[in-house]
Amino acid sequence: MIEITIHGAGRMAEAIVQVTQSREDLFIAATVGPEVPAWESAIPHFSSLQSLPSLPAVLIDFTLPEGTRAAAEWCADNDVALLSGVTGLSDEIRLALQAAADRVPVLWSPNLSLGVNLLAALAGQAAAALDPDTPVAIEDIHHQWKKDAPSGTALMLGDSIQSRRDDAAGQVEYSSIREGEVIGDHSITFKLAGEELVLAHRAHDRTIYASGALSAAKWLISQRAGLYSAADWLDDRLDESKA
Repeated sequence: MIEITIHGAGRMAEAIVQVTQSREDLFIAATVGPEVPAWESAIPHFSSLQSLPSLPAVLIDFTLPEGTRAAAEWCADNDVALLSGVTGLSDEIRLALQAAADRVPVLWSPNLSLGVNLLAALAGQAAAALDPDTPVAIEDIHHQWKKDAPSGTALMLGDSIQSRRDDAAGQVEYSSIREGEVIGDHSITFKLAGEELVLAHRAHDRTIYASGALSAAKWLISQRAGLYSAADWLDDRLDESKA
């Protein structure tokens, strides 16, 4: 079984623990964070990474940006693969991830849902097929407590589009709504002459992110040191399906 430690004790940590209970190939050895999880769990909890009694194969990080910096440094020092889904990272923390990737495999993605990453791939294909000046609008809707806007996922979708258009292409327009308990809705509208092309993804259950994170983490530990994205993980899935 692959030993995993979760860095964080919030909703995503809880979802990952729940999903892992039905897996026979993965084992959550510990959770780490300054506060004990509010949800019930028999999994050992530690206040810091330095206090862990053993090293996991991979650390899954769902904390805050400063937590991601600490995770990157600790993983690099201890030869542990790192998967992080933390958004709102500064350039300095992105550099910390890159530095860790010189020594261990690191995968960072603002969204680890398989469906969202397929959406990003489809959006890139659409952008490549359409006139580069085609107006594009991306809307993200999340729960009322989400702080960053546009969401990291919305920006990821925009990057996928812009990567398939030339530098002279029009800019992507973003809009964000924060309300209620919405887990995450994202839509992309390509505004063509006389018609619109709309691509969308709606999350109905937080476990989709947990399942994606576990699948990506299992993939990551077999990779060489380097900085990976969810697109790399998705590409390998697509290659396996063609084999």
